[in-house]
Amino acid sequence: MKKRLMIISVMLAAALLTGCSKKTDSTEEENNPVQEEAKEPEEAEPPAPGEENWGTAPEYSVPMITTSPIRYLSVNVGSTEEEVSLTWFSPSENAGQVYWTRAEDTEFQDPMVYSASAQPSESVSGYYVNRVLVTGLEPETEYLYQVGDGEEMSPAYSYRTADFSDSFRFTAVGDAQIGKPVEEVDRQKNNWHRLLNKVRYHFPDSGFLVSLGDQVNDFDDGEQYNAFLNQGVLYGLALAPVKGNHDVGGPQYSEHFTLPNQSALGTCDDDGDGDYWFTRGPALFMVLDTMDAAKWGEHEQFIASAVEANPDASWRIVFSHFSPYNGYEKYLDNARNIRPFFLSFAGKYDIDLVMCGHDHAYMRTYFIQEDGSFQEYESPAQDPEGTMYLTLSSSSGSLYRHLTDQEEAAVSKKRKSPEVTDVQVTPDSLKVSTYNAETWELTDEYEIRKQKT
Repeated sequence: MKKRLMIISVMLAAALLTGCSKKTDSTEEENNPVQEEAKEPEEAEPPAPGEENWGTAPEYSVPMITTSPIRYLSVNVGSTEEEVSLTWFSPSENAGQVYWTRAEDTEFQDPMVYSASAQPSESVSGYYVNRVLVTGLEPETEYLYQVGDGEEMSPAYSYRTADFSDSFRFTAVGDAQIGKPVEEVDRQKNNWHRLLNKVRYHFPDSGFLVSLGDQVNDFDDGEQYNAFLNQGVLYGLALAPVKGNHDVGGPQYSEHFTLPNQSALGTCDDDGDGDYWFTRGPALFMVLDTMDAAKWGEHEQFIASAVEANPDASWRIVFSHFSPYNGYEKYLDNARNIRPFFLSFAGKYDIDLVMCGHDHAYMRTYFIQEDGSFQEYESPAQDPEGTMYLTLSSSSGSLYRHLTDQEEAAVSKKRKSPEVTDVQVTPDSLKVSTYNAETWELTDEYEIRKQKT
């Protein structure tokens, strides 16, 4: 089969982003500096913390996958930092390939070629779902890749690995839920796009991005998945998705994402979903599919098997869409119902941190013990007993909710702008910092420390 080689087209422009509303306001004025300022950018002072705007981060622009016959490219975490999974939809019934090469090989003269597994899509008529696991990645290396069938190929995209060490960072966001409400899809897509630009700008060394459920509002809406996935930043940053209640209802979630070490435990009504785990440095990440209440008891079995497979992990972190601790009134019954399952496995397997979505509001708990009691520690908390639960707000501005006071909450607040959370991990510390994505105001920060052994 003849390969069609394409030259990379990756552009990093310094142009500022425009606002998502036609109405002129102070934010638009900040995003459009006067002519004199634009002439001498070297004299401009960087914005102080909390004084950024959406245009602070330069626009990261690449050709969208939709400029080719290919659709829905998704880049997902591998089992370790040496792997990454690629998933895409193709109109060709022939199994596709990934051409993967180093950044200097811009004409793909000497790529590694990975053959995909392909099967007809159940959700998009006339398309085939292709999946490839790329292996053997090296630390701090810039790669180029293309996906396709050898004849019809995608544009070329860059993918840079982080440093493979015991100290690293990852990025976490709450519900994007693009399509809530449906008439504001464009606004939410713009906010999501601008948040991702901020992630790339502030955390270029982020190892992966975790999206804590409800990627879209309507599980079977192709436009909403396009808005979520067709983002230049996501073509070069591995995503760890969590299944949310708005992702349930059909095979779309399972077809869009390829996940490592996936278990049959925790499955709901879709084929191919379920709990999964992966590792980075000294940390074990366990991702729970909590959408089926009848399967909640299975998660402890999954946690046990993941911990057994990774006995040397210094940090054990769980991702879940549903939170056992929240403050949104309508979700409290669900939280109380799921709480006993979390208390059991969190205490038994020494879970350090549980990160959740669903509430569209921000809440950080004190350290919860296995019996449900809790203890307060000042940051940095040295060898705290119990588990900290962190629920993130919206990452697209699709919805913000008020919370009621909960005695377990150290911080509990409705947000009014999209947020992003930075997590820095070392062998003996775990630091969580949450920012207003637009202004980059630090809204909450907490550190956990463990004594070296």
